[in-house]
Amino acid sequence: MRRCSILLIFFLIVQAALKAQSFEVAVDTLYLNIKEIARSATRISMTHAVKYDGKYYCFFYERGLYSYNKEKRYFLIISDKGIILNNIEVPEEIENTVYFDFFIRDERLFAKTYMDHESFYFDLEKLKWKKVNEVDDRVYEDSNYVISYLDFGEWGQSTWFIDKQAKNEYVLGVCGTTVNKLNGKYYLTSGYEVREIEDPRKLKQCDKDYKYKRVEKERKFYEGSPSLSGSKTIFEDTTYSPWGFEQCNLCIITSFVTDNQLFQLYEDSSSSYIGKIKNHRLVPILDIGRKYQTFNWHYSYRGENLENNNRFIKFQQDNNTFGFLEIKDTQIDVKYLIHNQDSLRYLGSDGFKELFNRIQLSSDKLSIENIDSLEYCINGKDLQDYITVTAHNGFHSDVYATMKVEAKRYIKVEDKYVSLLTEYLYTTQDNLVKSIFFEWTPTEHYSQTGSFVTFPDENSEIRERFQHKFKEIADLISQQTNQQPQKEDRGNDRIWLTWSLKNGIKIKLYGSTSFDGGKRIRMVIDLGE
Repeated sequence: MRRCSILLIFFLIVQAALKAQSFEVAVDTLYLNIKEIARSATRISMTHAVKYDGKYYCFFYERGLYSYNKEKRYFLIISDKGIILNNIEVPEEIENTVYFDFFIRDERLFAKTYMDHESFYFDLEKLKWKKVNEVDDRVYEDSNYVISYLDFGEWGQSTWFIDKQAKNEYVLGVCGTTVNKLNGKYYLTSGYEVREIEDPRKLKQCDKDYKYKRVEKERKFYEGSPSLSGSKTIFEDTTYSPWGFEQCNLCIITSFVTDNQLFQLYEDSSSSYIGKIKNHRLVPILDIGRKYQTFNWHYSYRGENLENNNRFIKFQQDNNTFGFLEIKDTQIDVKYLIHNQDSLRYLGSDGFKELFNRIQLSSDKLSIENIDSLEYCINGKDLQDYITVTAHNGFHSDVYATMKVEAKRYIKVEDKYVSLLTEYLYTTQDNLVKSIFFEWTPTEHYSQTGSFVTFPDENSEIRERFQHKFKEIADLISQQTNQQPQKEDRGNDRIWLTWSLKNGIKIKLYGSTSFDGGKRIRMVIDLGE
């Protein structure tokens, strides 16, 4: 009987432990219609996001493809169904910076630029950003300490424990972006280690020259603290060195507390796991089933520690697919966020023949309205990149530099090898087109299933395709004008072809004999003043 009782107690203990460590994973997909917001021929990437009151607040970064180099940020409020509720104007200071952070603090949404120390508060009622006094770099706070962190790049990093009562500050030279508190102890998690601090007062105490506020204000004169005193490692991937190029075998994404236990979300080369540290080893409890490419934008770390049992992690799967790992106690929600901004479809033609025919027929009265209509018919996409000077393009004649002109640009993707960007320069007084610039470039692959070509210039198929395209263009112009071009060998495999027509039109085509170097064909058609 006694033996049975012992076995029953043991069984109940095991069952309780299993129940306490039972995690539920739910997967959902949100489809984001971003085409009505974004411009054509751009790549859209999510950079920052938080979840607040059931909605997603996200920054997206837009970069133009081809020679369309315009960049723009969008701040979107998205429902839990993937509906874009609001497209909010982004402050100029955030629009023009590379490094900034976006985070929740005290039930409010803040953004902070890294280089210029500018802070902004998002008014949830007025749906506007408001500039405020600089917010500090705290990453965690309880009744005893404020924990702040600074990254000095190759010069190290420091985490400060600032005693609220005594005002003393203590520092250690480790990453302090992910902080958990459990049974009175603090745990700092980085990608390859977890450190335990039992009593922050046993860390190295700062002298007046290394207190947080002074270092933060004058950080260019400082480097990370070398001290690890007062902390101990409870897990470390010993195969990883922060000074090497190898990836850690087990990369910890975050730590969180539930059921009064510290858990880790981590990944290896093939999958992601929920695990626990036992005897300095990570022991898996749950295989989530796949590896997620989690990320944080540069110097974006102030929003890591929402609550001990709550984590919000961003990931990217491909060029169109982003998502969130939302952890709340034992519930793990995987939300895929797929937007529909895609590469332009292959047309099978660049439309140049139709366009050249129109130029010949109406060169003296070709208006920008005519061009809009024609480009629509040949499936050109307006880049919405309106230019008011000629300095951006050295192929247009200098005579137009003194005129009041504007330019519109269209893009067409012929096939997987060649795309055509066309720019129309017109005078604003009469909207008549004066000069047309063409640029054939390799197609930039960007789609849900596509991938980038790392070294496109090494592809012999692309080289042959551009050789054929250059001959095709030259033959078409010669046939349509019944005139052979003047050929000029410019050296280094470069060729210029020129047609001077009786009606005053001048055509210059720039290319190559072999296209062993850059894969680019340019042409300008000057319609005359």
